[in-house]
Amino acid sequence: MVGQHSSAGGMATLVSSVEIQVAVATFIASFATIKLFRYFQSNHHAAPGPWGYPVLGHLPLLGTEPHVTFQNLRKKFGDVFRIQLGAWPALVVNGKKAIKEALVEQGDAFSGRPQFYTTSSSALYDGQGLSFSQFNLDYLRHRKMANKVLSAFANAKSNPIEDAIHHEIDTVTDSFASKRGRSFCPHDDVFLAAGSIIYQICYGRQEDIRERKDFTDFILQSKEFTETVSAGNPIDIFPWLRFVIPWTLTNFRRLIRRSIESRQKKVEEHVTTFDRDHLRDATDGFVNIVNSNSEDMQVLGSRRIFSTIDDFFGAGFGTVATTMEWATMYMAANPEVQAKVQQEIDDVVGPSRRPTLEDRGKMVYTEACIHEIMRITALAPLSLPHYTTTDLTFQGYNVKKDTVVFINLYSMSHDPDVWGDPEVFRPERFLDSSGQINKALLEEFLPFATGRRKCLGEFLGRMEVFLFFTGLLQKCSFSRPPEVPEYDYGVGVGFVRSPKPFDVQVTLRY
Repeated sequence: MVGQHSSAGGMATLVSSVEIQVAVATFIASFATIKLFRYFQSNHHAAPGPWGYPVLGHLPLLGTEPHVTFQNLRKKFGDVFRIQLGAWPALVVNGKKAIKEALVEQGDAFSGRPQFYTTSSSALYDGQGLSFSQFNLDYLRHRKMANKVLSAFANAKSNPIEDAIHHEIDTVTDSFASKRGRSFCPHDDVFLAAGSIIYQICYGRQEDIRERKDFTDFILQSKEFTETVSAGNPIDIFPWLRFVIPWTLTNFRRLIRRSIESRQKKVEEHVTTFDRDHLRDATDGFVNIVNSNSEDMQVLGSRRIFSTIDDFFGAGFGTVATTMEWATMYMAANPEVQAKVQQEIDDVVGPSRRPTLEDRGKMVYTEACIHEIMRITALAPLSLPHYTTTDLTFQGYNVKKDTVVFINLYSMSHDPDVWGDPEVFRPERFLDSSGQINKALLEEFLPFATGRRKCLGEFLGRMEVFLFFTGLLQKCSFSRPPEVPEYDYGVGVGFVRSPKPFDVQVTLRY
């Protein structure tokens, strides 16, 4: 009897165990079904996209040039598709029609910025700068104020940008001449010249700028910062990594802190020497706004107003320097194009008078050449990431609020349906049948983006590139060294498509 009771008890326990397992399995299956249902419900009419990896999403699939990867995925999934970056849902937008709908027609909905850890107000930045601030009325007011100050001091008689650029061209030409025909890399000369211009717009004309420690420190800090951020920071995608690899954040914080301290020191110097009747530079422009207790000051505050100086450096430095680096390479590699540009400069300007902005409309082939350099190099192929500010319908798909958006500008500048041979350097493509600039083609690529987040320094960048380009080619001819059979047009790792180190030879024309 005892054995029978024991056997019955064991059977009951077994049955109970099976029931529990079935119940648990049923619960898990039901839970999974509900989650799956909600997933498909929430993604109803969502954009298509490739399968990614658990946790990592599509990060391992992007490669060293994500814009090229996106261009290839576009062939399969269309102009709009979705990916996953760790925990961040993301949308990739390609092609002229979709990009302009996002940035212009639905610009407000696409003008947010994702609050990655390194750009959030709780981490490194204070959320005050234009580049990474949230899109709202304060942002619009801030941007309008910044445009007004930059325009005023890029054209001011007290700080004539053309004179400053001509001085830098002379300095660069002297450096090139000192090489006496030997092969050399032009990076440092071009980098210093571009840095000098934006530095003087922000902090005033300085004849001995190359010997000043504050400028030297600025250049060194800029290079270190660029090298650091070019590699990206995994903490932005996986914030918990800051506890695993804290040194990446520590170094980033150090660079940001040094930059802010340098800027604050220059602002304090300007406050001490400020004269309302003699505004010397952009910083004086901001001091004037703060002192006047204007509406901008009352709404934005002095801290945010002065942070705009950092945005100016970001907008007017790297783009110009990198464009001019590429320009020297393409001229050295294409002597027939260089000869046509120089002939046009000689015809319009001559050997002694310096090129000015007033000459731009008369130098059609030169303008076409600059457009082609900007198109083929696609310096910022993805621009800074955008962020949706609301739920919306876009290109027939439902897009959720708080979605990271990558605008693939490269898909426009290298669209074979538009350009035919997008990988070929051919300035003539921008000329119409009458030999004038084909303005319709200028709408087919966006080197400075467009819409609410359009590059703040576009007009300044275009101005600088034209004056640098014509000023250097008036005085110098570039050639590829004999020991370099072909240039490598590959790019280094980073947000901006910078050329790998390369050498040129320079011959002075006059």
